[in-house]
Amino acid sequence: MKNVNRICIYGSIILLICLAACKKTSEPNYVEYKKYFSLRVGKVITYKLDSTITAPFGVSFLKNSYTIKDSVVALIKDNSNRDTYRIFRFQLDPATGEWNSTNTFFITPLANSIEYVENNHRYISLVNPITEGKTWMGNSYITQYIYHPNDGILSWDFTYMEVEQPKKIGNFNFANTVTVQQYDSSENKVFVPNFYNSYTKSYEVYADTVGLVYKDVFSWQYQASTVITCRFEKPKTGGGLDTITVNCGSVRCDSLRNLPNYRVISCDTLLNNFNYEGYGVKQMILSHN
Repeated sequence: MKNVNRICIYGSIILLICLAACKKTSEPNYVEYKKYFSLRVGKVITYKLDSTITAPFGVSFLKNSYTIKDSVVALIKDNSNRDTYRIFRFQLDPATGEWNSTNTFFITPLANSIEYVENNHRYISLVNPITEGKTWMGNSYITQYIYHPNDGILSWDFTYMEVEQPKKIGNFNFANTVTVQQYDSSENKVFVPNFYNSYTKSYEVYADTVGLVYKDVFSWQYQASTVITCRFEKPKTGGGLDTITVNCGSVRCDSLRNLPNYRVISCDTLLNNFNYEGYGVKQMILSHN
């Protein structure tokens, strides 16, 4: 009798697990992230990549364009003994036509999310289910800023947008894509050279059965300090007036104004110690297998 009861209990547990699994997969509009992230050894995607960096002396940005390809070269185990794909990135040398290795990435597909490791930074790129407006902390493993000291990357909320929508990317017309808005700042988009400015955006687009087909990240800040200088006329020894210029940041101009026979001629605001900081990358698919 005990064996019969034990068998009945085990059978009930298995039945409940099966019912839960069936319910999950049979829910209407339940879309798993794997629909948009196709991984296998031998998969290759080539991209046009535009990289934006800070110019020397930090006064502007420079953009360089490359052709790259990401190749899935092996299925390995990570430090937690999880299945992980190793991806080699190659960059085309237009002068020789050769592909030169430039970086290595790792992608770990989990039951309900996918983790992407680049330059020792781990991101949660996609999660289940893929539904419009769903959010998650995609940078929860990040412990430091990446682009500049005020990029706010630790608090980014990733959000699904335009789920299962057609989209034209380069020469491709994809019938089914999903956009991940990682962040888009609405503050200080208009550049004002006399004040602190910043802007950050980060988007990725994934296509059904293909994977990442578009990426656009640009995060920058512009810092400038100002110095107010005032020109004064003051009595000159021996008679007449002399003209002096003072930095109002260190000298109180109001005090000078109150001195006998001191007169303000003009005050100017000058930029001082200004610089850009930031980083950008735009990645668009060229081909895939």
